[in-house]
Amino acid sequence: MFIGTGVNNEGKNDSNPILLPELSTSTFDLFVEHHFGYPRPGGKYTNEELEKFIVFCDKYQCPQTKVFVAHRLDATSWRFHPAQLMGFAVTYNIPGLFQIAFQKLTEIPITQLTREHRGMMGPEVFTRLVYAKAILDEHCRIVAAEEPRILTHADDCCDPASCEEDWHSVWWNGMGRFLLDGRNPQPYGEAIKRFKEMHFGRVGEGCKEVMFRFIEQGTAFKFAEHFITDLCDRLVKLLLFEPSSPV
Repeated sequence: MFIGTGVNNEGKNDSNPILLPELSTSTFDLFVEHHFGYPRPGGKYTNEELEKFIVFCDKYQCPQTKVFVAHRLDATSWRFHPAQLMGFAVTYNIPGLFQIAFQKLTEIPITQLTREHRGMMGPEVFTRLVYAKAILDEHCRIVAAEEPRILTHADDCCDPASCEEDWHSVWWNGMGRFLLDGRNPQPYGEAIKRFKEMHFGRVGEGCKEVMFRFIEQGTAFKFAEHFITDLCDRLVKLLLFEPSSPV
């Protein structure tokens, strides 16, 4: 399509094309091959191509293609550093990608985030990330130190007092060590898996099975997941993402 522009003849005919000197041919080809129904098999784009593609879609207001690129960024999020994903989410208004990036960022020690990473996500997001990690770390320490109580002992429990004492010891020596390991802290799921493989001393078999079922309900462990989801919802609204944004 060629668009007349008054005294400016750009776009009027084939001899006067619209000139976009800042746009590379390879990036425009990405748009053409997708827009005219020839997307790449399996959506195989390099990181650099996806980055240039989302810039193009945003700058030249191609909302439908932007949705497609946003989905590709989502599907290949593992190839990008979470800080870079956060930069895409904030800069190009992609709420779904925001939550993916924020979740991944909470799993990275703050000391491993460089100045470049902080620049990618921006000061507002970085500040809230620091506060979020402080809350999550505090909750993790509470879970590690305070075992779920055995409220009712099973019929095969011969010594409730000893059962509770050993349950407390095994929890601290297991979950406490797994969750708070300074060199290699484990996520909740892996910590529980290792915990179940430990020796439980005088804890009755019936009591142990009841407590395992209670732990698997995830009441305490799902706090982090719910907290991050709720926080991301609030941050999306705070950062003025539009309800109709892609992904």
